[in-house]
Amino acid sequence: MGYKYYEGNWGEMRARAKLQWDRISYDELEQTRGNFDELADIIQERYGLDREDALAQVEDFFSRY
Repeated sequence: MGYKYYEGNWGEMRARAKLQWDRISYDELEQTRGNFDELADIIQERYGLDREDALAQVEDFFSRY
């Protein structure tokens, strides 16, 4: 499976992601650099979700923008 990345303005999207997932720090969001898998890993850990649910949240979030 190839890695998926957000290809737009990550600085703007990072702020929106922080509003969506407030348990994740700006630094952690910056470290992902828009990588869907890395962001899903953090969401999974912080929110106690299974992998599929975390990845579905990421895909849904980015599909809106």
